[in-house]
Amino acid sequence: MDPSHEVGQGAPEATTQGPGEQAPRLGPEHQRLEAFIGEWKSEGVLGEAAGPQARLKVTAIGHYEWLPGGFFVLHRGVMRFGEDRLESAQILGFDASTGRYWLRLFDSHGFARMYEGGERDGVWHFAGAHERVTMSFDHANQQLAIHWEQSEDGVTWRLLCDLKGTRVH
Repeated sequence: MDPSHEVGQGAPEATTQGPGEQAPRLGPEHQRLEAFIGEWKSEGVLGEAAGPQARLKVTAIGHYEWLPGGFFVLHRGVMRFGEDRLESAQILGFDASTGRYWLRLFDSHGFARMYEGGERDGVWHFAGAHERVTMSFDHANQQLAIHWEQSEDGVTWRLLCDLKGTRVH
């Protein structure tokens, strides 16, 4: 139940579009996200930025799918390393006003991260306040290399995780 109805404030205003704002249009920028669509199995290793878990083997399964409308891609994944597991959800999209792609990540350890980036020749780069990721497609988009790094100062970057993925569906 919407709490605003309980205190007599009425229904909230719709927030789908601001005054005078044009509805987004699908374009080739959105279609580039198609490379991610499908189910992926990955293996790799944690890097020194993972602290005491560094050098642990990582296995992961992830599923990317279009959200209704074709503007955004939803990713849900599970990564296992040692006795631990990390579940995450991501949404990828394109901002026509900046000409940049963005990625929003939410994980089972309680972190919510925002990244911005772009794509060139099948290589995607996203950077946030203290993390960055490079995702490179190969073999007709059937393989995906994922390289996460972390930095405390934005200058010195340390490996967080390296994964090699294969599309399974």
